[in-house]
Amino acid sequence: MGYPFSSPNGDEEDLNQQVAGYLYYSLQISPDILNRIHSDQPLSFSDEARLVAHQNSPLLLYTDTGIDREIDWVVDDEDKLVGYESKYGASLHKDQLQDELAKLRLNADGQDVALVVVTMNTTPVSLLNQFADEPVYWLSWFTVFRRLRQTDEADIPAEQRPILRMLLDLFEAEDMHPFTGFDHHDKQQYRYFIRDLRQELVGTELENPGKVHTSTTKKPEPSAWKRIVPKRIDIPFVRKLREQEWSRLTSYLTVTVDLETHDVHTGIVFNLREIETHRDYVNEHLDELLDYAAERGMELWASMNSFNQWKVGIAKTDDPAEMRTWLESGSENAVRADGTNYKKAIFVRKCSETDPAGLVQKVKQELLTLHEQFLSSDELYRWPTLEEYE
Repeated sequence: MGYPFSSPNGDEEDLNQQVAGYLYYSLQISPDILNRIHSDQPLSFSDEARLVAHQNSPLLLYTDTGIDREIDWVVDDEDKLVGYESKYGASLHKDQLQDELAKLRLNADGQDVALVVVTMNTTPVSLLNQFADEPVYWLSWFTVFRRLRQTDEADIPAEQRPILRMLLDLFEAEDMHPFTGFDHHDKQQYRYFIRDLRQELVGTELENPGKVHTSTTKKPEPSAWKRIVPKRIDIPFVRKLREQEWSRLTSYLTVTVDLETHDVHTGIVFNLREIETHRDYVNEHLDELLDYAAERGMELWASMNSFNQWKVGIAKTDDPAEMRTWLESGSENAVRADGTNYKKAIFVRKCSETDPAGLVQKVKQELLTLHEQFLSSDELYRWPTLEEYE
């Protein structure tokens, strides 16, 4: 049996009413479900929290601007009044958020206020950059669903469990599918994995600039290095605060998914042929790099531009001695393996986890580790980072 009520089917008002209704009853029991939703944000609610306003019963006071903004639902707690502005495809506008903040402040009884914007975007809405000094927070509906799916029913009061199930069924009915594991028969799972990973990195210094490297072609006889069907997906992650705009020459981390075996690797890419600073870094810190690879169980991959190189493919080794040979025997700007000069040296580590949500978390933590150790300066590490070379 599916969701027993009428699905919103993409209708913003219907979705808001149903979510607000479930939270209304949920908060009368405990704040557990709402706190799960906000687990990544500096917002938490006490047992006194109650849903006090929604679309059909709005806050009483409104500003004298002549516009009575409709806040989708509002939670009143001991020390704060929190409003929620939900968008299910419609656009956000600066004046709307300003008016809603003003309305919350007018209705707050000496409390702090906050406004939570919930959208279908996979990364924060750029408009919110204009509210950096205001108590405005962003959530994705996908993140809401994912946090609820990750909730163990044993960790919440028994009375909350039916409400949790109803919320999960609602989001399932709206096709807000989370990553549930790679499946050769469900190609959407690759997209869900990338989306969930990007969202998990919100609030960190890393971002995926919307690019995924597959390098495919539809030609029946592919030329050069292109494949009809990619063997791997290469998902690049870069520093948000980098000085230069995105280009293929930027220092970046990679997450690769083998589309045949579904093995996932995370790594740091050194473009020896095209980036002089990468060559200098590898040449000057080869011993430290090899020690690091051995300590963390990493492999060295050698590739051209793409992991889907049609004829040559990629070379791999997990032997530190062979890594040294590859990096020392080629020309200054190449990795030489099996008689071939490759342009890129990629140190990768396999991320193994049977639980889909756990895999996303493991990849996230590995990316953050590599970011600290290779892309940003930190005196705790015994070698300079690429930041000092760029």
